[in-house]
Amino acid sequence: MIPPTVRELAEVPDRYCRLTPGHVDRVETDGYVVLRGTWWATVCALRLEPGDVEETVQQVRRLVGDRRAMWRLDPASEPADLETRLRALGLETPENGVEVLAALATTSPPETEPAETRRVDSLEDYVTAVELRWESFGKSEQARAAERATLEETYEALRRSEAVIDFLAFADGRPAATAACVVSDRGLLLVGGATASWARGRGLYRGLVRARWDEAVRRGTPALVVQANPATSAPILERLGFVEVCRVRQLEGT
Repeated sequence: MIPPTVRELAEVPDRYCRLTPGHVDRVETDGYVVLRGTWWATVCALRLEPGDVEETVQQVRRLVGDRRAMWRLDPASEPADLETRLRALGLETPENGVEVLAALATTSPPETEPAETRRVDSLEDYVTAVELRWESFGKSEQARAAERATLEETYEALRRSEAVIDFLAFADGRPAATAACVVSDRGLLLVGGATASWARGRGLYRGLVRARWDEAVRRGTPALVVQANPATSAPILERLGFVEVCRVRQLEGT
């Protein structure tokens, strides 16, 4: 049984997660929530009257500027035809092709054995984690250069705020995988999982889920939530004991 507060965190995590001052901010209204990072933005918790949809899109576009924004429609989104209305106003299927996310949650220890993992607690470890993500996600050299210029500043901001916690996993004595979690007082949101191609199939993803569960317990908030691709990571997480709370539809646009 997933408690209502954890269900809400799984459905609209951007409303409840801790922010990193100077790097991530949140604009919250009765009709929507916008989360803004350096290069990205998300829009969620859309509760609109039919006549307000067009004006809301204009407001959000002013708020996010030239960032590419991901709009997430949970089951409580209103009006009922919101996706159709948003598409008519120029929003599109996400560039990555993932139109639906499975919102999953657990309040029990994941059914997996711990792997060799450690929490990132130095700039050197943080750079290693970021580089693993770059390789796994195929980030362009131009994007890497832009991010590399601010890595030290970003690490210090994350360390001070403790809003996002990164982990590394090891195979053959080498850093081989990374994952992160965003902190809230309801539990931890799982994000940023990546495994080097040479280390796949060794249980490192599962081990990093366990590491983040242990962190949630240490913090006194024993719950994990995630919005996962139903075709890839969601089945793995369900085998570990996660329960699907709902499906969330995605649109993207500026």
